[in-house]
Amino acid sequence: MKTSHPTPSHLTTHRAFRRPIGSVAGPSSTASALTNVSATDAAARVISETAHDLRSPLTSVRESIQLIHNGDLGSINEDQRSYLSAAIDQCNCIDQMVGEMVQLERLRTGAPRALRGWTPVANIRRQVDDAIRSWAVPRGIDVLWDSADNDDAAIFADEAMMRRLVVNLATNAIRASREGSSVLIRLMRTESDEMIQWSVIDQGSGISERDIYRIADRQVSFDGGEGLGLSICRQLSAVHFSSLHIRSRLGEGTEVSFSTPAMGPRSVAGAWSRWRVAARVAERGPLQKPGHRRLPQTSATARTLAATEKRVRLDPPSIAIEITSETAKPRCEDRIAAGVVTLGAAVSRENADAFDRLLQTQMQLFELAYRTDTRRWVWVFDVDAHGVDNRIAMINDAATNQIGGVRMAWTPPQMIPVDERRTESRLSDLMVRESLAASKSSTVTDHNEVRLGSSPLVHSDAAAARLDAELRRLSNQMRGQTSRLRQQARNLRPLN
Repeated sequence: MKTSHPTPSHLTTHRAFRRPIGSVAGPSSTASALTNVSATDAAARVISETAHDLRSPLTSVRESIQLIHNGDLGSINEDQRSYLSAAIDQCNCIDQMVGEMVQLERLRTGAPRALRGWTPVANIRRQVDDAIRSWAVPRGIDVLWDSADNDDAAIFADEAMMRRLVVNLATNAIRASREGSSVLIRLMRTESDEMIQWSVIDQGSGISERDIYRIADRQVSFDGGEGLGLSICRQLSAVHFSSLHIRSRLGEGTEVSFSTPAMGPRSVAGAWSRWRVAARVAERGPLQKPGHRRLPQTSATARTLAATEKRVRLDPPSIAIEITSETAKPRCEDRIAAGVVTLGAAVSRENADAFDRLLQTQMQLFELAYRTDTRRWVWVFDVDAHGVDNRIAMINDAATNQIGGVRMAWTPPQMIPVDERRTESRLSDLMVRESLAASKSSTVTDHNEVRLGSSPLVHSDAAAARLDAELRRLSNQMRGQTSRLRQQARNLRPLN
């Protein structure tokens, strides 16, 4: 697939709500932006509230079509079956969108109820392929994957939300693409090798500079409509500690990317800390624009400027923006509370898994629960020192009511400042230390059980050959020892 890469001089990067240098947002434009944002927020709330009512009739329609498709109401020919299959696929697509609408308000208010854990990339890829087939096939669009060796990797994510995020971006790319073209989903390791960057690239018409800043201001979505689809994507990326990066060139296509942790507790701590620090920077206000420096108007400079004004640019510049979740804000701006919770040894694996689901769903947007062992978690709360006891009491009460018979031990909290230097180092130290302690103290009782975040056990011919050779050596050694013991026993027998 041919993908254009702009030269550095043509690439300009802007954070959300930041306008090009030299442009000034007057009262009318600011009021217009606020009106559009308010309208989008109101529309999102209305759709979220009514989405539950849409599901019942949609389910009835889909089940009725399914009965006809299966021949329960009489025989049908192949053409009719094909049309009914297409109708069922479209019902499934609508059901997916309704599900997104139901969750939109929950994401926007900072209560995502995410179930994050180590998820194989291959699982997400398979689910995405199944979900977007009904969008891509009718238009003859090939969805290509460039994942290199990353299919065998695992990422720290909510599998359902991750699938939804990639599907949303891919369907946006499919709608923007010409019939018969291709859409590329690329997975690439970052320089530190701790993160995987997901990019969805299309060959559509691209986004103009004017529209891309309107996207940053949440006035429009990728396809020029209201920004509900984009709002869902930006919230889902925030659940995975990432912002959305959009790069586009008018007439050539668009690339949308985000990142996920992919290398153990250190990568999770780093991604969460950087994302949390960025949220604090955004909370303090918009970035300051750099001042202009006027060059002295010498004759040489004047000639250079005159020549520049006469030069005609034949290719439009690439524009890049970064957009983040702008609805929910951290409750405690300058610090977080972190610690460890451990379940009693008598708690069953089933109850431990139930507690994991409960703990994960209790986490707010700017909080984190990381499972280091079967019965141990590192937690991060978005509260000050006075609010930790209340959060722990709420989780204890929920565990008692929903699970019962669960004994929990909470360590005293560490209060960690939110800044670029201390947040990542201290949280990473805590999570790595607890993961190492768990791996040393845990007892593997099942041959298929491995430490969380590690690769599954697979058969190895080389290891099997070494094991067979070692068993033969031990068998020969045992036979030799048996022969010597028998000889010694005969020598010790008394003579008649």
